[in-house]
Amino acid sequence: MDVNRSTWARLRLELRVIGIAAPVTALAGPLGGAILVIVMRATGAGAEHLDLAAGAVLAGFAPLGTAVAASSIVGRDTGAELVMTSGVYRRVLFLRAGLVVAPAALVTLSDAVVFRALNAWPVGQGTGGYVLVWAPPMLWLVALAMLVAIGLRGPAAASGLIGGLWLAQYLMTRAIRDNTVLRSQYVFMGVATKVPAHDWTVNRIALPAVGLAALVAAGLLLGRPERFLGSDAA
Repeated sequence: MDVNRSTWARLRLELRVIGIAAPVTALAGPLGGAILVIVMRATGAGAEHLDLAAGAVLAGFAPLGTAVAASSIVGRDTGAELVMTSGVYRRVLFLRAGLVVAPAALVTLSDAVVFRALNAWPVGQGTGGYVLVWAPPMLWLVALAMLVAIGLRGPAAASGLIGGLWLAQYLMTRAIRDNTVLRSQYVFMGVATKVPAHDWTVNRIALPAVGLAALVAAGLLLGRPERFLGSDAA
């Protein structure tokens, strides 16, 4: 019982440190997107438009908002010096990121279930799409955003770079899909049409693989938390 109380007290403390802006940013995409698709369905939107809207929410806006929110927690703790001196800052920061990402992932999964029930579903996706449409892009974007934010010692640059990368992928679809390497890191492959099965499989494996590598790199950088203190002092 004491352990449970201690755990809940710790989680409440971390949520207070995180604040309200990061969770709101992470949940805005999946919640707002769900409302949009439901309204479109209720107002008689065509099947093609419903499919496009569902795909945009799952593979686009939900992963992007979650990545920006997760990176925003880097360097925001005014009491970071005390945490860092205990040698557990890496664990603390990943815990805080998890408290932002996990609810967004659960809501996005719920979106996928609702969208499928409404027949608003990306073309060519089966039941595996409940997870595979949004989870690989979300992991990839979150991991890269965290790595950039930690590497550059602040969330602002990470938000700009990740947002720019996401927009470039959206605007340069044809050029990216024509390049073997870039195609493997294309976040919208789960909702793209006329994709060869091999390319889709490689993409769905490559995105989380690179994401996990980025998380490992971020963890290694967090092994030197004094870098953040030097940045704050500057």
